[in-house]
Amino acid sequence: MTAKILSERDEARQVFAGRIDVLYTMGRHYLSLPFAVLCVPATLLAGNRLGFLPVTPLLLLMAVVIAAEQLTAAYRNRAKDSDPHFWARRYIFVSAIAGATWGLGSVFWFVWGSFPAQAYLALAYLGMTATEFIARSAYRPAYVVHSLFALSPLVVMLAMQGGLFSTLTAVLMVFFAAALMSYSGGMGRLIDESLSLRNENADLIVHLQNEKAEAIMARDSARASTMAKSAFIANISHELRTPMNALLGMAQLLERADLPKQQADHVKVMLEAGRGLQTLLDDVIALTRDDDDALEDEDCDPVQTARAVTRLLQPRAWEKRLRLTLTTGANLPRVAADPRRVRQALLKLVDNALKFTERGLVDIRVELDAGAGGAAPMVRFAIADTGPGVSPEAAQRLFKPFSPGDNSYARKEQGAGLGLAVTKRIVEQAGGQIGFESTPGDGALFWFTLPVSGHAGMAAAPGASTENAGVAPQGLSVLISVTAPNIAASLSNMLEPFGNRIVIAANAADATAKASREAFDALLAGPDEADLLSVAPGVKAPIVAILLRGDRTPSVADYVLRWPVTGHALFTALDSVCLPRERANENSALPAAIDAVTFSTLEKSVGVKTLIEILQCYEATAEQLTNALANACAEEKWDEAARLAQDIVGAAGGLGLTAMTQAARHFAKANREGENPHALRNAAQIVVGEHLRARKALSNLYPDLR
Repeated sequence: MTAKILSERDEARQVFAGRIDVLYTMGRHYLSLPFAVLCVPATLLAGNRLGFLPVTPLLLLMAVVIAAEQLTAAYRNRAKDSDPHFWARRYIFVSAIAGATWGLGSVFWFVWGSFPAQAYLALAYLGMTATEFIARSAYRPAYVVHSLFALSPLVVMLAMQGGLFSTLTAVLMVFFAAALMSYSGGMGRLIDESLSLRNENADLIVHLQNEKAEAIMARDSARASTMAKSAFIANISHELRTPMNALLGMAQLLERADLPKQQADHVKVMLEAGRGLQTLLDDVIALTRDDDDALEDEDCDPVQTARAVTRLLQPRAWEKRLRLTLTTGANLPRVAADPRRVRQALLKLVDNALKFTERGLVDIRVELDAGAGGAAPMVRFAIADTGPGVSPEAAQRLFKPFSPGDNSYARKEQGAGLGLAVTKRIVEQAGGQIGFESTPGDGALFWFTLPVSGHAGMAAAPGASTENAGVAPQGLSVLISVTAPNIAASLSNMLEPFGNRIVIAANAADATAKASREAFDALLAGPDEADLLSVAPGVKAPIVAILLRGDRTPSVADYVLRWPVTGHALFTALDSVCLPRERANENSALPAAIDAVTFSTLEKSVGVKTLIEILQCYEATAEQLTNALANACAEEKWDEAARLAQDIVGAAGGLGLTAMTQAARHFAKANREGENPHALRNAAQIVVGEHLRARKALSNLYPDLR
């Protein structure tokens, strides 16, 4: 409870200190001097008195202004831990002196018997009071003492003058001063609320900075932990595999030796246990190893791999008196995967099928899945057996580490339940899918698919992912020649919203013809197209090769990217190959719908998820504003249309929607200059069209907005 009270007191002190800071910051004491200067000639003309006395208050006011400025300078150079109440009292004192000086001046400047001069003097004093209100409203006591000392003598003299208008003028001044005093209290409360919010925001920023620092430390710790894990696995792999291979080698030599039956049985048990332990070690290492990056060898013959696995496990099938068959399709394409990994995945599935099958057969099928609805072609591996099948309870645990499908059989076979989990990891890393079909008692069918070479990565290619996007290039003219149309569209979506001119070639011949006739800043091409473009006459633009998994590297390319490509990688590639020059929409038919720098800054400051939420709110608002603008133009309500255009400028300008902002400003300018209704309607149509273009560009750049 005591801590809470101390916290509240500290917060109240901070708010009060902030109010005094506003008081000193807003102080412009010299602004009241023009009112004093105007009082002198009016007094002289009305009273017909010449002399030094009417100028005396003006000189005193100048001295007070100088003293007030000195006080403000002292406040700015104060110690950080100084008491704000001390500076508040000093300001009140100076305000009282200034008010008393104005009160003294009213005695010198008041002209008895001349109501016009008195009214003019009252008007000047009310203007001075309003001016001082702006500076002193942050702290009401300072304004109250100034007003009382400044206005009281003039009010008293007006009342002593008598007469209806003089009395009413005195009453008017009292009401005016009282109203401003009441307003100063409200201004003080508003300032307190704003200061409280500012302090809360500052605390929140500090809290967020601390959380960010903690998150960075946690990330670095996780990275260090991952590196330690990798080092540990490498050491385990070396320290355990080396003696394990030696033990298995010695066991195999003993198995071939002429030993008595009892010792031979012991060696056989030792050899089987060692092989099981070696398999378990390999599976654990495969599951925990960090090998998500693509391997250099990503081209595999599925038929040869399946035949190699069949030959390897055929003795195991003969031993259990099972038939092991292989059926392959004709002219199967190669798959974009590492042959060693494919063999490992297929070996584990076939080995599982042989383990769980007591009689009958195990059939391996390799066939082409052309893909429906434009999907990428895949090669399908299927392993069918005549074993007991998979029970519904066990089906839920498949493909999970250390979750064997049948506990009793796992104990019998010394299985740890890692085989399917390892297989799933291998297949998914290669861009494929894995699954099974089974009816208890009727066997099981396990299958997995792998992408065909030259088409890998298409199924997982993102639209225009800018999670890590940096600043995009603007005003480029880019030719895209990639075999897969969805990849060309994705590349276009990454670049077009930023005002780049994109040309998509239908085929390699079309790309060569266009690149020879037109001047492009860069060419995005597949490996075959890149080779053709590099030798085509008249083609001088740099070439960025876009390679799919399994594609060869072209012989000539200025930059090589592997699909899928992030926005950051694409922008970096174009920035490195394009010549540095002004590209401010020189080659673009339309101005950029999206400003690259603004969106890059927004993404870094608020994050992509929050930015998408902001854009969703903007799209709803922009839709309402553009519809209202069109309706206002149809009804010729031009003032309302101009207001709506300004609202559109405010909504779109802060988000970097350059073209729409320019169009809305052009409409507002045309309306101010009195353009004819036909021209205004055309300008409004341009605003609506830019809204549709910006919405399309945002949908291409952020697919989650759709």
